Amino acid sequence: MTRDKLQATVTAGWNDAIAAAYRQRWRIWFVAVLGHSVGLFHRAALGPMADRLMADFGLTASAFGSLGAIYYYVYAAMQLPSGTVADTLGPRKTITFCLLITTAGSVIMALAPSFGVLYVGRLLVSFGASFAWLSALKVIMNWFRSREVATVTGLAGAINNSGQLVAATPLALLIIVIGWRMSFVTAAAVSLGVAALTWFVVRDGPEKVGLPSIAELENEATPAAAEAASHLTLRQRLVTVCGNTKLWPVFLVALGTYGAYATFFLNWLVVYLMQTYGLTRDYASNFALVSAVGAILGTSALGFMSDYIHSRRIPVILATTISLICYLLIAFWNGGKPPLVALWPISFLIGFNIGAMPVTYATVRDLVSPEVRGMGSGFINMGAFAGAAVMQPLFGYVLDLNWQGEMMGDIRLYPVEAFQKAIFLPCTLIALGFLGALLLRVRRNGTPRTL
Repeated sequence: MTRDKLQATVTAGWNDAIAAAYRQRWRIWFVAVLGHSVGLFHRAALGPMADRLMADFGLTASAFGSLGAIYYYVYAAMQLPSGTVADTLGPRKTITFCLLITTAGSVIMALAPSFGVLYVGRLLVSFGASFAWLSALKVIMNWFRSREVATVTGLAGAINNSGQLVAATPLALLIIVIGWRMSFVTAAAVSLGVAALTWFVVRDGPEKVGLPSIAELENEATPAAAEAASHLTLRQRLVTVCGNTKLWPVFLVALGTYGAYATFFLNWLVVYLMQTYGLTRDYASNFALVSAVGAILGTSALGFMSDYIHSRRIPVILATTISLICYLLIAFWNGGKPPLVALWPISFLIGFNIGAMPVTYATVRDLVSPEVRGMGSGFINMGAFAGAAVMQPLFGYVLDLNWQGEMMGDIRLYPVEAFQKAIFLPCTLIALGFLGALLLRVRRNGTPRTL
C-alpha cells in the first residue's frame, strides 16, 4: 500500500470515528434538555392548583402572585451567574446538581405545613431550575454547528414545553386524584431520576471524548484562544456581554415575549377562566394545554424557519406582532371576556409564538464570541424572567385592588373588570417585545450589522 493510500485510509477511518462520535450528540442533547423540562413543569405547576393553595393557606391574589413570582425573581437573578457556571463548571455537573436541588424543593413543598415553608420550597425549586436551560444551551452550542443551532434549540424548546404540557390538564387530573401534595412528591421522584440520567449520559463537548470542538471545526477559536478565554474574570465576561449593544434588542424581545406568556398563561389563566367563565379546573386547564401544544410546535417551526431562510429578524417580528394582537383581543374584546370559542385559537397562537425564544438564543450565538455564550444566553434569559418576576405580583395586586368583596368559600372571587385591568400588564410586556423585534439587526447570513 502506498503512503498516499495509507494516509487516505487513516483519514477515512478518523472521519468515520468522528461521525460515529458526533452521532451521540443527539442522546446527550436529549437528556440535557430533559433536565430543563423538569424546571418548566414547576414553572407552570401552580396554575392548576391555584385555588387549592389559596384555600389551604388562606392566600390573597397578591400573596399567590408573590409565590409564583419568586420563581422568576430567582431565575432572573441567577441567569448571569448560571451562564458563568455553564461556561466554567460545565453542563453535566451543573444540570445534575441543579436537579438535586429541585428535588429537595419539591419535597419541601409537598410537606409544607405553612405558607412560609411552601415559599422556601418554591425558592429552592426556582434556584435549582435556574441553572438548567443555559447549561442545555451550552450543550447545543458545543455539539452543533451555527447553521443548526436555531433548529436544534427550537426542538429543545419543543421537549421543554412537554413539561409545561404535563403541568396543564394532566397535572389538573393528577391533583383531583391524589392531591397537590402527592403531585409534588411525584415531581420530586422524576427530578431525581433525570439527575441520575444526566450524570451518566451528558458530556460537555466533543473535546471531552477526544474530538475537535465545533468552534475549531468552524474556525471560531483555536486551542490557544480557548485557553485564554477560560481565564476571563466574571467582570470581563459581564462587560463583554452587556457592552454588546446588538444584544439589547434581543433582551427586549425576550422580556416581552416570555414575560407576557409566563405572567398570564403559566400563572393566572386557569383562575381567570374558572372565575370569569365558570369553568371547572380540568376544563380550564385544557386552554393551558392548547397553548403548550402551540409552544411545542412553534419552538420547532420558528427555529427551523430561521435557519431555513437565514434570518433571525423575520420570524421574531411575525411572532411578536401576532402575539400582541392576541393579547389585545383578550383585553379589549367584550370587556375582557372574549367568546370562549375564540380563546382556543388565541391560546394556541400565543403559545406558538413563544417559538421566538429559540431564535433569540440562536441570535446570541451569532452575536457573541464562544467563550461568553453561556453568559450571553443568561443575559437574554434574564430579560425573559425579569418581565414575569415584575408582572406576576403586579397582576395579583391589580386583582386585589379591584376586588369587590365577593367570596366562594375561602377563595376570593374577582370580577371580569379586575381581570381586564390586570391583562393590560402582559399587553405592555409584549408591546416591548414587538419594539425589540423592530430594533433587531442581524444580516441574513447570521453576521451582525453595525447599529
